[in-house]
Amino acid sequence: MTQQLTQQPTDALVRTGEGLVSARCFSDPRVYDMERERLFTRSWLFVAHESEIPQPGDFVTRTMGEDPVLVTRGPDGVVRVLLNVCRHRARMLCSVDGGNASHFMCPYHGWTYSNTGELTGVPYFESYQGRLVKGEWGLQEAPHVDSYRGLIFACWDAAAPSLGDYLGSMKWTMDLIFGRADAFEVTGPPQRWVVDCNWKLGSGNFGGNLHHVPVTHGFTTALGLKATRSRRQSYYVTTRFGHIVSVGCHLDMPHPKPYLGLPRDLMPEYQRNLSPEQFSFMERIQTMAGTVFPNLSYLNTSSHRPSEWGAPPEKEVSFVTLRQWQPLGHDKMEMWSWGLVEKNASEEWKRDSKTCYQRTFGAAGVFEQDDPENWSEITRGLRGAMANRLWLHYGMGQTPSPAPDWPGPPPAYNTDRAMSEINERVFYQRWHEMLYGQPT
Repeated sequence: MTQQLTQQPTDALVRTGEGLVSARCFSDPRVYDMERERLFTRSWLFVAHESEIPQPGDFVTRTMGEDPVLVTRGPDGVVRVLLNVCRHRARMLCSVDGGNASHFMCPYHGWTYSNTGELTGVPYFESYQGRLVKGEWGLQEAPHVDSYRGLIFACWDAAAPSLGDYLGSMKWTMDLIFGRADAFEVTGPPQRWVVDCNWKLGSGNFGGNLHHVPVTHGFTTALGLKATRSRRQSYYVTTRFGHIVSVGCHLDMPHPKPYLGLPRDLMPEYQRNLSPEQFSFMERIQTMAGTVFPNLSYLNTSSHRPSEWGAPPEKEVSFVTLRQWQPLGHDKMEMWSWGLVEKNASEEWKRDSKTCYQRTFGAAGVFEQDDPENWSEITRGLRGAMANRLWLHYGMGQTPSPAPDWPGPPPAYNTDRAMSEINERVFYQRWHEMLYGQPT
């Protein structure tokens, strides 16, 4: 106990080799200040899905860390990400969720900008006596904006690697979801709600915390609401830049093949877009969850069609959800949640998929209620001085076995009981590197 409660220096918050993470990672406002300066300004961050801004003039308001941004599609069709802050007195230009606009006018003094960021109008312009050059006072624009499989990312760091290099081998597993169809579309605006917890608790949980499922979400099995599944094998996939994925697969394929509850009429489309290895692997998947470092997570799983709890596998329907863990300080975050569906699926299937997403992982979903309760209780537990001195144990599966049958880019691991914390260790190792510039 004495060793646990020894005060830790600010530059020793993660000890990956020992499987230890300091409680201060989640509770120290000084650590959060470093995240704002060193992590969110240098990482590629998700800002929108292309289906949210399909036409010239379309825009949505989002945040990168705590910086408000406008994600706009200009008249030239180019997507830009602009800091949603007027250059005159730093008033936020736009507070609506989205729309279509050719210009944005500041409600304070009327400075007006085009949807490509140029300063076009200044009241009492002549009073500046020629000392205000409009071309030098446009909105700050993110130097890097790119998309992958419809997911739009931006980065403030001019020296950052390309998005393709940043995602790296993560693209292989992302393609199993976002690349299998010709296109995806959102089912509506993102659902948003505030949770009293640190944002990293969501990111780490979704990318690599499989062992919480039977305890936190065990009610479906206990109540007999979950159909019997085949034997399962799990893979843990890690990448260079801290992206993590966990995949649960069938070992004994049930018949008929459930295809994760996917629309059967889109199988030719999937086969056309995926490699043979990817399509064959997709047939076995039960659940896939991943986190694109630092704060975008996704989940592809299935649920029973509306009013069919306990139905056999062929009655399941899949859904895809994006989750972004938006920081609002060291002890508060806003959760953003999108539902996505294959654009070419039938309207009936889209409705069922949206219903399953809302019923399970929407703001009032039966599973969604579980995790924030745990995370907020963690935050409550870390308010005291003694709890902040603790090291937390992330050492499960410290020496995982490489997965020889993993068909994608390595490294990938599996365990007999599908329990390891390697993904969370990789996540926090990358987090430490971003903040302190050194390995753990």
